[in-house]
Amino acid sequence: MDAGIYTTGLRVAGVPIGNDEWVQQFVQAKATAVKVGVDKLDIISDGLIHYQMLHFCQNARLAFLGRNTPHIQHLCRRRCHNLGGALMKRYN
Repeated sequence: MDAGIYTTGLRVAGVPIGNDEWVQQFVQAKATAVKVGVDKLDIISDGLIHYQMLHFCQNARLAFLGRNTPHIQHLCRRRCHNLGGALMKRYN
């Protein structure tokens, strides 16, 4: 997603602000990008480095959205829960 103003919402400092549908699409796109990033980490064979990359890079992206996106619990509960499950599988 490029920076800018849309008819239904806008992104300010990485946080979506707009109607529920637009925010949900924004969060879904970000969650998909995180999942793609998590899958790319499979090539790392060192367990400690793999864990650190998951924890400090990919997990931080979701945490930022969770802290700063209004009503995220209602908008993407299933999607984020499924993605969180995928992250937890990688930690084990």
